[in-house]
Amino acid sequence: MSRLSHRSQDLSGSRLRIFLFMAWRNLWRYPVRSLLTVCALSGGLAMVIFNASLMTGMTRQMVVYATEVSTGHIQVHRQAFADDQDLYATLPWPWLEDIEADFPNLKVAPRLYAAGLASTADTSTGVMIRGVDAERELAVTRMLRQVRQGEVDLGIIDQTPQGIARYGIAVGTQLARNMRIAPGDELVLVTQAADGSIGNALFVVTAVLTPMELNFDRMGVVMSREAYQQLMFLEDGFHELAILMDNLDQLETTRLALQARLTELAKQNPLDEWGGPIEVRTWKELNPAVSEMLAVSSSMTLIIGLIIVALASLGMLNTMLMAVHERTREFGILMAIGMKKVWILVMVLLEALCLSLLSAVIGALLGSWLGLRMEETGIDFSDMMPDGYDWGGLIFEPVMKGYLEPTHVLYASVMMIIVALLASLIPSWRSIRLKPVEAMR
Repeated sequence: MSRLSHRSQDLSGSRLRIFLFMAWRNLWRYPVRSLLTVCALSGGLAMVIFNASLMTGMTRQMVVYATEVSTGHIQVHRQAFADDQDLYATLPWPWLEDIEADFPNLKVAPRLYAAGLASTADTSTGVMIRGVDAERELAVTRMLRQVRQGEVDLGIIDQTPQGIARYGIAVGTQLARNMRIAPGDELVLVTQAADGSIGNALFVVTAVLTPMELNFDRMGVVMSREAYQQLMFLEDGFHELAILMDNLDQLETTRLALQARLTELAKQNPLDEWGGPIEVRTWKELNPAVSEMLAVSSSMTLIIGLIIVALASLGMLNTMLMAVHERTREFGILMAIGMKKVWILVMVLLEALCLSLLSAVIGALLGSWLGLRMEETGIDFSDMMPDGYDWGGLIFEPVMKGYLEPTHVLYASVMMIIVALLASLIPSWRSIRLKPVEAMR
């Protein structure tokens, strides 16, 4: 019984190899038609991979802008500051060192905020002041590296004749354009300080930053923590803690751990009631538009890919229908001499499989090459997009670059093969419904 079973398997395997050989030969009976089908399928697959590369690159750029440029992966605020930018809703400075000691794998940067009025000899406008610890900020975000003009220097530049230090500041692109200021110019900032007095000081613009946030680009002024404290007379705490993680997969776990630790610190050192509870939020909560775009982009990539491949598979359907129609007499003879219908079905499907595999290899190579080219050079929309173009409050780079994911190449190739084989089921089914006598006429 066992020997009979082995012999049957050997016979089936040998027959399958013969049919595979026959299927490959049959494809090249009409080489032009087969080549056109391969071009349609491989071209469709290349477009799917190219589109996936563009979408992935665009979403990666959005995530980078949403996190690495200025936001960070996690931010900590008091509720009153998050809701109303309450100047007095601060976190104590000692907590900064506690967090750094308890979470050595995290990089943290404290920030202070205030609103004020900026003036030059010719113009004035409202500004949003941001005080940073330059050393920690450079470790967490690229904000101070996004320089369009000048060189960021937030230290003491010189002194006034009265012996008052003049600090350097960096400003947003649109603000510099509106106020017609450039590196080296002076800027007077006037604001209401935390003690109720009118704080004012003379600063020197050292750098103009590239667009990174819509509001900051129009109103942003960055200064050092020391300059902010001298201007605002606010030394008790900071408003915001931006955090950068090494492993983004642990985003929610880290958020919960931070929340627990900050709650514990609040029990040990109770905060005032007016600032409200402490809020620890991830970049997805801070930038919901980007988070939603990421969720939609993968679905859009799949739908667009299916449409492209389905359209390209119509070429496969046409080719196999023509092949079955032209070989009706041949199939009738094969069935008349005893070939089972299932083997005719297998032979037709093997022809479709050979076409699909050949198309998958060519399409994957072509699509990968296009994806890598996009990753290297990208598409420059500088001539079509205004400087600092934003969508949903997020600034876009004018050069859109792709990003090739090897898994996208694999999934797209498998999807194309499956869709093409499904398209070939119709002509395959027609081949086994033939009746030998009618087919041989």
